[in-house]
Amino acid sequence: MRQTSGSLRGRRSLPFIALASIALLLAAACDSDDTPPPYTGATATFSDGIASGDVTATTAVVWTRAEGADLLTVEVATDASFGAASLSQRAETSADRDFTVEATVEGLTPDTRYYYRFRAGDTLSPQGAFTTAPADAASRVVRFVFSGDSDGRRNPDGTPVFNEFEVLDTAAAEQPDFFLYFGDTIYGDRDPEATTLPEYRAKYRQNRTYRALRDILAAAPIVTVWDDHEVVNDFAGTTVDPARLAAGRRAFGEYWPIGEGSGNTLYRSFPYGRDLELIVLDERTYRDASVIGACVIDEAADPIPAAGDPAAPENVRGLRQFVGLPPDAPPGCLEALSDPARTMLGAEQEQWLKDTLRASGATWKVVVNAVPVQMLLALPYDRWEGYAAERRELLEFLRDEDIRNVLFVTTDFHANIFGPVLVDNFSDPQQAAYEAVAGPIATTPLQRDIEDEVGRGAAGALAALLESVVGVDCAVLDAYAYGLAEIDPAAGTLTLTAKDQANNELCRTVLTAQ
Repeated sequence: MRQTSGSLRGRRSLPFIALASIALLLAAACDSDDTPPPYTGATATFSDGIASGDVTATTAVVWTRAEGADLLTVEVATDASFGAASLSQRAETSADRDFTVEATVEGLTPDTRYYYRFRAGDTLSPQGAFTTAPADAASRVVRFVFSGDSDGRRNPDGTPVFNEFEVLDTAAAEQPDFFLYFGDTIYGDRDPEATTLPEYRAKYRQNRTYRALRDILAAAPIVTVWDDHEVVNDFAGTTVDPARLAAGRRAFGEYWPIGEGSGNTLYRSFPYGRDLELIVLDERTYRDASVIGACVIDEAADPIPAAGDPAAPENVRGLRQFVGLPPDAPPGCLEALSDPARTMLGAEQEQWLKDTLRASGATWKVVVNAVPVQMLLALPYDRWEGYAAERRELLEFLRDEDIRNVLFVTTDFHANIFGPVLVDNFSDPQQAAYEAVAGPIATTPLQRDIEDEVGRGAAGALAALLESVVGVDCAVLDAYAYGLAEIDPAAGTLTLTAKDQANNELCRTVLTAQ
């Protein structure tokens, strides 16, 4: 995946290079006077595993945490035994960056399997692998998985608060080309709450204690971007405490292999051969604050039924209050939600997104989306519905510019919901895109949240609302899950499946290129 930010489609890569030429080029690079010898005399502890990310047709970002080291050698090869056809380069770390290491490897060959590791003296890191993206003009079957929302907290006895991230084992077994791991990759604001850089770093290290996460990071490259819990629940970058934002942002950059775009932005795009372009959005840094205060519910005057209340499942008023929709919106609420001056993306990112979509020559444009864009009529304040004017503008842009085959992939909602994205479900029910929401990995699924607050049966009422009123194709609200996307260029299809940790199929839909 060649990274672009701001502008698209530079010089195209060669459509193919013979394997023998690859070996010769790599061997020549290894023999070059510019190739550093391995460092000796230093050792490191590689207990946090390794990862690769933002892999393009010719580059990859590789990552590890090498506690106790300062100078390392990165080794990359086309065979798992790290024979003659290998590259090596130097990398540095220090306590100042919590011993995390990130290196960008260049000069790679499109659509080629590579193996990588780090060396500190006589100590070797675990070994990882990635496959580079196809050349721009190349076409082949592409498979990727996506999920998010992974709370790695442990109880005092060491057992996990939620699970062992087992769903990632099932996702890794799909042998994906890459893993979209985005949104709430930690829960920095849950007890113990992180507010400082050392505390955020500790959250990432805690998540790395889960073998399933380390394994999938070693097996497939990732593309990642943050959501709210990398800093604090539902934060807006324009209003959150700047010191806390800076600490969360720095820790995120230290602990993930992200080749950031121009201007140090988290939003970026990756062409992946002829059939796919990934468009990654940052929906936190530039957004205005939520207007939930304008729509606040007076629970004292009209309390939500307690869990277990026999009336709760049938109490539509209580259900509406739980999902954040007052039965009678206070004056100014709808106007605040629809205020055209409010933004989620910021003017610069919004223009970049439009330019990227307009210029993309890929069959499928997949937008990596932190919060749902469908009109779900539930918890609208932090989602695209809470920024209604900008949402409408974006979807009308897709329609007016006739930009087809746009898929939003989303986590955040702790549920699996597949459905068409309509400009407005009631006033303008024309489809502009499609969305697949999948997850979570390890936090409370949406159905259990609803039942804890409102009572058993209420989640069924919400699922029925989504299917009958919203018009989603599938809504499974109580599963740890991931999404699988399979692009078949010959058939002109993109097949979407949500699966749980036992490999049971939860949702499935087949999109046909228009």
